[in-house]
Amino acid sequence: MSKEGIPLCPVKPFERVMLFIDGGYLRGLHRQYYGHDRIDFGKFFSILHRMYATIPGYPFQLNLMRIYYYDAIVDPTEKEYAEQVDYFERELKNRMWYTVRLGRLVKSPKEGFKQKGVDILMAIDAVSKAYQNQYDTAMFVLGDADFIPLIDAVKNTGKKTILVFHRDHAAYELIHTFDMKISFDTKAMKDWLKSET
Repeated sequence: MSKEGIPLCPVKPFERVMLFIDGGYLRGLHRQYYGHDRIDFGKFFSILHRMYATIPGYPFQLNLMRIYYYDAIVDPTEKEYAEQVDYFERELKNRMWYTVRLGRLVKSPKEGFKQKGVDILMAIDAVSKAYQNQYDTAMFVLGDADFIPLIDAVKNTGKKTILVFHRDHAAYELIHTFDMKISFDTKAMKDWLKSET
């Protein structure tokens, strides 16, 4: 109760949150809708932070421990290698809170490039850090049902889970595996795009 007799809202305690991003998923969405993947990752997390505060009934404030970003890169002998290295160095590796984990992009004669090793990198980090009690809640940006065993493994350690996903691009079974959800649409994605300059 304040001096004026107005009831005060209790202050929400802090929750240690670690964010795990499937970079291929996030960049793929941007390429599909905007033709490029010029994402402002600083804006992305700021907007995500605001979205977190709107989870119905969630009684905690976000205390960010670290952001892990997972993607894949071609073999150094491929012509795309220099461009990809530049992207990850420029956009992510020197950004505060972000740690980049890179798997491999392997060329397939029929399907073009396919990611290898990315899912296992995320699984090792998310589960090992849960057992080491480095976070209370794991927040994931992804959309593929292949991640369901990982989410179940994190939940089995007693940690809470939040899914961040595009409402039109995530597997139904995956969405309902999570404790809490934050969805965004294509319009929201514009807010974290980089300008053309």
